[in-house]
Amino acid sequence: MLPNFIIGGTSAAGTSFLTSILLQHPDVYLPKEMRPEPHFFYYTDKYAKGIEWYQSQWFSDYAGQKAAGERSSSYLYHEESAIRIRKHLPDVKLIFILRNPTERAWANYRYTVLSGLEELDFEEALNIEPQRIKDETGIWKEVQPHDYTGRSYYGKQIEHYLTLFPWHQILLIGSEKLSEDTQNQVNKITDFLCVERLSDFEIPVSFTSLSVTDPGIQAACRNDLGSEKFNRIIESIRRKESDIERYAQNESEIELIIKLKQNLSGDKQVMDEKIRHQLNDLFAEDQKKLFALIDDKVDFTPWF
Repeated sequence: MLPNFIIGGTSAAGTSFLTSILLQHPDVYLPKEMRPEPHFFYYTDKYAKGIEWYQSQWFSDYAGQKAAGERSSSYLYHEESAIRIRKHLPDVKLIFILRNPTERAWANYRYTVLSGLEELDFEEALNIEPQRIKDETGIWKEVQPHDYTGRSYYGKQIEHYLTLFPWHQILLIGSEKLSEDTQNQVNKITDFLCVERLSDFEIPVSFTSLSVTDPGIQAACRNDLGSEKFNRIIESIRRKESDIERYAQNESEIELIIKLKQNLSGDKQVMDEKIRHQLNDLFAEDQKKLFALIDDKVDFTPWF
């Protein structure tokens, strides 16, 4: 079985929130463990393993559900992903969750800092973003962790997908509406997937959005612990798990975990208003493009 729907983005917009809801539907299949997400059509090394590998890796326990899908929040951002999806899944239904592009860029930056991959403040990071993108090498050239604004150009991204897929295969959902008007948005999604509406579901727990006190300490801890262990520890801290020390293999790693905890806080950082206005201006033309494409096909409200 290959997917007949994909939640393809965008990052930092609520794709995992939606996945947690759809997993409660008896006639919807999604791989329960998507950490990290499949990203099959995004990463060249994964795509090179072939469509059979993708199927066996993510859909081996499919049990006849009417709708079968996966979530990879990278696909909307990546033009080559769209081409690869069209090649293998020409009839697939695509769900894209779109968030205020300025807020999304800020959330993306904060998550990259949390991940130990960013030591600059937001303004500095934005100023050198084009050069960083150009200078990335190896796997980071494909990942592009510092392209905070690039992932927010929804007009450009949707325009590209529309060259490959018709509108009736694409559903756009506003992140803000999904959070504030969850039932009606879930109804749209289940109708789109041609499955019964889901009226009795649990709202997923919203885990703490942690703020980093010192990005340098965060980066050093990632380097010392290794990326895989570091990521597991951060996720456990976000989920307020009590036995985080289980990841430590020695006293030194216990000290690093303590240092990480002390470097994090639940106080939400607020974006500088000057930067907010600059980003709103930056995304204004692309937002016009998006809403010209949408026209009256989608019930969507401009962000600014």
